[in-house]
Amino acid sequence: MTTRRDFIKNSIIGTGVGLSFGTVAFAQGDPFKWVVNVDLTGPASYGGRPQGDGFEQYVQWKNANGGINGRMIDLTVTDTTFSVDVAAGNFRRAMAEGGTSYFFGDSTGTIQAISPDNNSTHRVLTGGGSFASELADPERFPYYFVAGATYGDQLKLLVNYISQTMDPSEARLAIMHSSISLGRDGIAEAQAEAERLGIEVVLLQQSNFIEADVSTFALAIREANPTHVLFHGYSFAVWPETVRLVRDFGMDEVVFMSSMWQNEYDKIVELADISQGLIGIKVFETDTNTGSGAMIDIIRDIHLARDADFNGYVRLGFMDGWFNGMMAAKAIEDTMNAGMEINGDNLAAALEAVTDWDTGGLIGIPASFEGHKTGIGQIIRWENNDGTWNSTPVSDWLKVD
Repeated sequence: MTTRRDFIKNSIIGTGVGLSFGTVAFAQGDPFKWVVNVDLTGPASYGGRPQGDGFEQYVQWKNANGGINGRMIDLTVTDTTFSVDVAAGNFRRAMAEGGTSYFFGDSTGTIQAISPDNNSTHRVLTGGGSFASELADPERFPYYFVAGATYGDQLKLLVNYISQTMDPSEARLAIMHSSISLGRDGIAEAQAEAERLGIEVVLLQQSNFIEADVSTFALAIREANPTHVLFHGYSFAVWPETVRLVRDFGMDEVVFMSSMWQNEYDKIVELADISQGLIGIKVFETDTNTGSGAMIDIIRDIHLARDADFNGYVRLGFMDGWFNGMMAAKAIEDTMNAGMEINGDNLAAALEAVTDWDTGGLIGIPASFEGHKTGIGQIIRWENNDGTWNSTPVSDWLKVD
């Protein structure tokens, strides 16, 4: 049976010397229309504004360097106020206007809401700010690609890290997560990984995304007496105060761990009283001081041009927007180079065919989109060295098995 991956590969091979003619024809066309929906004014705007900025800066840089095989990108960034209804309305409006080759949604809920209509009617390549495990499903979400490791992948890597740093039979893991969809995502994978490695899960507790009083949760952790506490599904509420209370109980040896969105540099610095030794994970490089590669250099230069005092750490949302832009451009470039029509099916096939992609340092090892995700992450530890905070890598860049 010929898969979409086989189709795109065969098309690339089959064009041979005629490849340049197809590319020239495409280069004479209109700009590619990208519609990006992020939260600019709502409850998730802390991450949404940098996402929009990442897209805008990527498109400016890409267009200044010839666009995509000579064709420019026409970018529209639209506010969702973090409302699925607003985002879905923006999608319907963009589809009615026509010409959209790429659509970015701000959340899991947005992609869930638009995908049935997109799958059956519009078939537009989509990206988003969600790393939800369920979205990395080519059958249910054939036009969506996760820009990194899913939440389930991240938690598996964090649990695996425990087994690399102590005898698994002596480890005692407590897991605390929020009740929103983000917080529930990946918990089953974390438990299964712990069981596989022989790590005892001594506590599993769920809280609201925002809690007025976290003392009950901290007491439960004290009673469970874990060696490690893994927080997931929060921003910068609930878990910091829980850490403070647990440490007030004298549990100074406990290792606290968290998934990607709880590892924003500026916030870690604000939480200086509890940040020392925190273990986190990143799915793309955010430290341009130690990261290397052509894209990392470009992003560093952009930030320095805007702020001469730039500290080298790039916002997670910015990197998410920039990398999603890279993915969309990569799909279009490969499809054009294959001499094929720019449509969602061909663009999705092009990304499915990507193997061992050098992302210019955004991901520390070559990336492939197996199962519509990269599945790659790196474990970090936050450390304050002589007044300077650093996210020190404590693992290589790892691919989830």
